[in-house]
Amino acid sequence: MSIRLNQLRTRLLEEQQQLQQQIASFLAAQPSQDYQQLHLKLEQLPLPRWPELLLHWHTPELRGPSKRLEAVQAALSQMEIGLYGICCDCESRIEVERLELDPAEQRCAKCSLGVG
Repeated sequence: MSIRLNQLRTRLLEEQQQLQQQIASFLAAQPSQDYQQLHLKLEQLPLPRWPELLLHWHTPELRGPSKRLEAVQAALSQMEIGLYGICCDCESRIEVERLELDPAEQRCAKCSLGVG
């Protein structure tokens, strides 16, 4: 599992970086001063604080990447504290296949379907 865990961590870190770049590029390309100010604020904050600040920006271009960034960061945090792969609802192990499909998955198959 150690090799697999390292692979999943690498995927999450790569996705985190891609999301950061996607959000920053979108904001930098916007003519609105509000977006420019948000971009400057984000550049000054550590990446784990980005979802908190982006929460108040209800645009489709930011909502999806921001929610995904939050999920990726949650998974990375869980890895750090040894709780990665544990269902957030029933606390069972999340199936390896589910984690391989989406390393940021937070629920086992049963809870995801509302069966658990």
